[in-house]
Amino acid sequence: MSDRTHSSHLPDSGWSYCFPHLSEAASSALAADIACLVQQGDILALDGDLGLGKSTFARALLRARAENPDLEVPSPTFTLVQTYDFPNEDADLEISHFDLYRIGDFEELFEIGLEDSWQSGCALIEWPDRAEELLPEQSLWLRFENGADSQSRKLTLFGDCSWGERLQRMCQKRQLLIDCGWEDGIRAPIKGDLSPRNYDRVHRPDEPPKKISTSAILMDMPERQPGPVLSDGRLYDHVAHRVTKLAPMICTREGLQKLGLKVPEVYGFALQEGLALWEDFGAQTLTEGPDKPVEERYLATVSALADLHNQPLPDAFETTAGRHELSHYDEDAFGVELDVFVDFFWPHVKMASCPPALRAEFHQLWRPLLTHLTASEQVLVLRDVQDPNCFWLDVTTRKGPVGFIDFQDCLIGPSAYDLAALAMDARVTIPVHLAEKMVTAYKSKRDLNAEASAAFDAAFCLCACQRTMKNLGAFARAADQAGRPDYLDHIPRSLDYLTRAMTHPLLSELKDWYGSQDFPI
Repeated sequence: MSDRTHSSHLPDSGWSYCFPHLSEAASSALAADIACLVQQGDILALDGDLGLGKSTFARALLRARAENPDLEVPSPTFTLVQTYDFPNEDADLEISHFDLYRIGDFEELFEIGLEDSWQSGCALIEWPDRAEELLPEQSLWLRFENGADSQSRKLTLFGDCSWGERLQRMCQKRQLLIDCGWEDGIRAPIKGDLSPRNYDRVHRPDEPPKKISTSAILMDMPERQPGPVLSDGRLYDHVAHRVTKLAPMICTREGLQKLGLKVPEVYGFALQEGLALWEDFGAQTLTEGPDKPVEERYLATVSALADLHNQPLPDAFETTAGRHELSHYDEDAFGVELDVFVDFFWPHVKMASCPPALRAEFHQLWRPLLTHLTASEQVLVLRDVQDPNCFWLDVTTRKGPVGFIDFQDCLIGPSAYDLAALAMDARVTIPVHLAEKMVTAYKSKRDLNAEASAAFDAAFCLCACQRTMKNLGAFARAADQAGRPDYLDHIPRSLDYLTRAMTHPLLSELKDWYGSQDFPI
């Protein structure tokens, strides 16, 4: 929560944030958050009376920056300043820790190098009121006050707008952790993909970061403006039915859980801020090492999907967080995803935009195929069922050993879609024999008769082809526009999947057209 607080010697500021109930553990964790962000030129003014936690905060910040919880941090009460050198990826950072309580003469501030400290590094200053006239307006003030009880403190951060840009999100995350009972949690970023969401793994300070029983996942999903704008003025997110804020995901999680799917427990969330704290499923996915699918895990994932698809199909999720209407994977949604292929993969290969006439031919070939697809059996589609989003859990629960994430865009669509995404995993090479075994296992668990089985096979190939073409465009876009050439590694695998999918007779005309354009395959 944000709050404005006034002190007789605190400067006016463009930004402030208040933690009304901060324990010592939470204060140390907040110091660790800030330690990751400080840089040359920063001035942190720790203001407040004796015994309110300024030194504890400073000590925690220095130890966090050093990544050494046992770092010796002597009080500069008598020396007035202690200096620390910390390595940095770009350049070393020097942090000078000042205690100005015993300053008796203004000239002493120059003698101890106060002004010089933030020219060459970062200054961490206790009792900054002794040097208020020297501190520039861009200083960050941290005001420590008594809390509601003897075990807590009120801490208010003041700074100019640049500090708000750097710290506001961090403060919101820390407040959510406090509200969820994870006040002492230490955040470590998780390397992500091209998703607009960011994730931190949160662990207790006295536990190793990878001990799942004492860790959680903090998801950062700020509401974003729908987009991009299409040539006809519509917005891609609206046409493709992609959610742009947290609330639908919270509803979907609860709805899927009620249907028996293993999804993360939620420990708390802040809808307005777009933050949620989830159960940590760990790092064990469906593979053992790069490009090594484990058959047992993939088949267990197939079983979980079949169980979900055997459930009655809802048209909405009624949850404690509200009602969420489920969209339909309609022809427009499939079509706008296929545009990603002609918009990005075509120029990536051809070094020129797709001519309008050929684009029209492409859509004309797909039109009856999409009509066929939307007329196929409809179920809940998670939409991104593949290795990074499916976790092999340590303990088998009654809901199965596979946990699912990345379900925020769940909608109603073809029963073959999620299985096609899994059997032709975009990031893991699935051998033909394993893909066939997965399809057979799914149809067996769904108890499909011969007619339903044939219809499923057709829908499976259509889904696989549509999704793979979309992926090819997405991988090319990542490389050409987002500076991620590593995504090109997935293209050869995807081209092989496209060859597999196009073996179905329904796709013969599209296959001939594709070949006539001299695309790689």
